[in-house]
Amino acid sequence: MLLKERIQTLFKMNLHHICTYWSVFFSFGLCIAFLGSTIMYLRCQTQSTLSQVTLVFFSQQFCLIIGSSIGGVFKKT
Repeated sequence: MLLKERIQTLFKMNLHHICTYWSVFFSFGLCIAFLGSTIMYLRCQTQSTLSQVTLVFFSQQFCLIIGSSIGGVFKKT
């Protein structure tokens, strides 16, 4: 029971941070989900191949992961 109470206390103390992080990742997810469903229209409008368009999405996500990792390292120190 002690562990459960400690987790609940930590959750209550950090509720603002938890809600902020959740909303940021939720909004990122919605943006990516929205763009993913329009990939074929984007391909037609830019007159690109499907592999070129998907490379753009991959690059965006890869840079997001790298930037988040580097930002986390700087924030931690």
